Amino acid sequence: MDFEYGLKPEPAHERTDRESFADVSMSRSSGLELIPKGAPSAEALNMDIDQLLADMLMQPGGFEDWQVRMVMWTMAIQNAFEKDNYAKGLPGFRTATYGFFDPETEMDGFGVIAYVAPSLDGPPRGEFHWVNVDQESFRIMVRPAEWTLHAPPNPTMGTATCWAQSRKPRLKNKPAMLTAKHVVGNRTIGSNVPLTSGRGTLLDLAPEGIDAALVRVSQSIWPGSPNPLQCQRFIAQWTDVDVYTASGSFSTKITEVNSGRGSLDPNIPLRVFLANPGQSGDSGALVLDTSGNGIGLYMGEMTTQANVQEGFCQHLAQVEDSMAVDLFL
Repeated sequence: MDFEYGLKPEPAHERTDRESFADVSMSRSSGLELIPKGAPSAEALNMDIDQLLADMLMQPGGFEDWQVRMVMWTMAIQNAFEKDNYAKGLPGFRTATYGFFDPETEMDGFGVIAYVAPSLDGPPRGEFHWVNVDQESFRIMVRPAEWTLHAPPNPTMGTATCWAQSRKPRLKNKPAMLTAKHVVGNRTIGSNVPLTSGRGTLLDLAPEGIDAALVRVSQSIWPGSPNPLQCQRFIAQWTDVDVYTASGSFSTKITEVNSGRGSLDPNIPLRVFLANPGQSGDSGALVLDTSGNGIGLYMGEMTTQANVQEGFCQHLAQVEDSMAVDLFL
């Protein structure tokens, strides 16, 4: 899905010194077999199960049983991890995600991934190893990692996500495209943004922590009959997705998520992790599930101390909600 008027991508380059999670680990992971067969209790979820199920089943295209189970266990594990304040005991703690460990360099498992800043002393070691939910135990994996956004300092280097129109009263009916906020750099609202053909105008920025921006484009390039893009509010690990970059697309799986427990509150930025990273210039690339529903806006790559990479994205439904914007293909 190459947008002719997308932000100009950097030429592709090859990486030969690092491998992706998909390259070294996917075939060794037990995948869905690591998720308990039953559902967690209402107490562990801390919410009404019937309402949660109803919300999940209202997703575009519906939700399969394994996806429902995956999302519910993710919520329950997150509740337990946060309730006992495990993060406070981890030096250099950055964020927690919930998903699949690397069976090649960590262990074959599913649980909490506690990201910490790299240290000369290696990963911190202490008493925080397990979190218990009902009768199940899940590992807390401490993972030092470095994060790289996939756009060079030159803000013309990036990729358009999709067409967009704001619902905000002052911005209505202005044709625009969506991209990553970090692609446009420190520009202010109303600034010119170089495009592959002509220039656009920075129309709106997502709230702090939400990596998205709207760039106004000429009405002449706006599609005559754009198709609405529906986004998934709940995102299950192990879901198959496609990433549409300026140079082509690639298929991969979701490995981890930051869970908002179904909330899209912009005060808690949500990220989605992929088994394969993109490359420099792919920031803003659209991530869809195999039914064509919006999953994420590609941001960059994460590299562990074992030199294994994953890609990471901004949750697209959170963009749609926090910016009051309609998305189109």
